[in-house]
Amino acid sequence: MKSITKNQLSENQIRMLVRVNFGESCLTGAITELKGGMFNSVYSIERINEHDRIILKVGVVPGTTLLTYEQDIMPVEVECFRLIAEKTTVPIPKILAYDFSRKYISSNYFFMTALKGTALNKLIMKIDKHNLEKIRIEQAGYIAQIHQITGGYFGYFAEDKAQQYTTWKEAFLHMFDMVLKDSREHHVALPYERIEDVLKKNADILCSLKDPSLVDFDCHEGNIFVIKAGAEYTIEGIIDFERAFWGDPVADFPTSFIMSDDIRKEKSFLAAYLQHSLQKKEYTRQDVKLYQLYRMYIFTIMAAETFRYDFLYGHIQQFLSKKAVLSCLARLERL
Repeated sequence: MKSITKNQLSENQIRMLVRVNFGESCLTGAITELKGGMFNSVYSIERINEHDRIILKVGVVPGTTLLTYEQDIMPVEVECFRLIAEKTTVPIPKILAYDFSRKYISSNYFFMTALKGTALNKLIMKIDKHNLEKIRIEQAGYIAQIHQITGGYFGYFAEDKAQQYTTWKEAFLHMFDMVLKDSREHHVALPYERIEDVLKKNADILCSLKDPSLVDFDCHEGNIFVIKAGAEYTIEGIIDFERAFWGDPVADFPTSFIMSDDIRKEKSFLAAYLQHSLQKKEYTRQDVKLYQLYRMYIFTIMAAETFRYDFLYGHIQQFLSKKAVLSCLARLERL
């Protein structure tokens, strides 16, 4: 996917970074750019000495036009990898090295181990219903583990105390306000007054959350890698945590099933999640509203970010995102 956010490196730059991080004796073979991502440049690198393959993820060059929440988010992803590796059994790649000094290239970067499997979105039409249901149950268990990691404040990862909120209501309304401001700045045609009115009318249901959980907010089929284990596929690893924040576990439902307008349709996933979750044992009427609020939030983000894509892809994503926002609004106005 082409995007103005991608900092594309030459092979000479990539080989230099390999030598800097793994030593002069580390010989590199084939280097392949992985095209699936929509934000960072990602490269698969063959290490001849180690007889393996590693992944280099390259961050955005400072000064590139971004949404407000996206500023300098690669350190967030690396920190999430650390937390998940230390506190859960969720399968994830291992971070091998990282550098946020911008000494060698113009942006942040990190290296991690490569997964051998395939993204679920590329296989989902080939996997039989029973196997897919088992994968969804696995996914639910892993997401529930991630939610057991708790933080000391609500909102996006931040060192600035002013951005560390004591309530989820304050944090989420601030998060949504940021993306609405970004949308206006990029002249995205959205029903702003309706969105703000719905947020105001439903703000109090955000008050019930007392403890901030780690929320992936990107655990969709493109970020879940599966691999054959005998006759069936199983989850090999989960990637991409740069959108993560401290907040409500329910927020992970609409981003895990981005095309689903109601998580209750994903019966196996929801039942497994409620079984494994320490925070949530039932899906309530209030959760139905929260799901629509968080679904409206992710689709507002998706509408706002389209300025960085080419005309055709950006136009399609903006059209579909606006349609989803309107659907969420209609449901919230009825509930």
